[in-house]
Amino acid sequence: MNSVKCSVCGFVGWGGVEVCKKCGGATLMPHSASAPDQVPGFINNQPEAGRNNTQLKQGLAICSLVIGIINLFTLGLLGIGAILGITLAIVALSRIKNNPWVYGGKGFATAGLVTSILSVVIIVPIGIIAAIAIPNLLAARRAANEGSTIQALRQVSSAEEMYSGVHGTYGTLEELANEQLISRGIATGTRNGYVIKIEVSKPESRDQIGRFQLVAVPLTYPNSGRRSFYLDETGVIRAGDAHGGDATEFDEPLDSAYEDPSRAPAARNSSRKPEY
Repeated sequence: MNSVKCSVCGFVGWGGVEVCKKCGGATLMPHSASAPDQVPGFINNQPEAGRNNTQLKQGLAICSLVIGIINLFTLGLLGIGAILGITLAIVALSRIKNNPWVYGGKGFATAGLVTSILSVVIIVPIGIIAAIAIPNLLAARRAANEGSTIQALRQVSSAEEMYSGVHGTYGTLEELANEQLISRGIATGTRNGYVIKIEVSKPESRDQIGRFQLVAVPLTYPNSGRRSFYLDETGVIRAGDAHGGDATEFDEPLDSAYEDPSRAPAARNSSRKPEY
């Protein structure tokens, strides 16, 4: 009786069967005992060297490489993309190893595995750099905003002195801007991460010029600034960390260092608001 040989695993069995008893493959061909023990297109049951790799399934391997490349530019998509890329690469390599005559693209799968792993590894140094750089950038931004606000308050103080000398009273930010004593940017009340508010009291008699009280608070505490500022007709700028609230006349002067405790301003009452 003629024998048949499975083209998948090479098992030789009796003729007349349609399915290989060893691997269950349905690809059987006549086998001659005198013929070399090999399957056309295979050497020792392995694919011939030089076989066209486009005939092998490489989709999973290529997919793992694409995801690996994306992971490099997205830092592993918060770990989810890295896990997916590594998993696909491992599955592809496993299939190539177990069924090399069906699956190909080992180079693609290996590259996909490497790129996905690298996307996780580079997160560590980038995280360290970010942990150092971001707080420094925020501190520099706060310092710039506070410095700009202090300059604006000094301009307002000089403007109020000039305005009161002409009109006999203090003016609002809008009135100061109309006299071109301050810029329109300051008059809008929002400048460089700070909100500036002013309250003007009219004089009670002709021999008085009234008073003004101005506060500047961070627009978004503590990102845009930590300190709040206070300015009145005395021209003294006071500053303190009010956690985003208003500074008051009880805060320490900005440019003063009180070495004598008896000369220090009264202790601040955080519940007290400026009396406008």
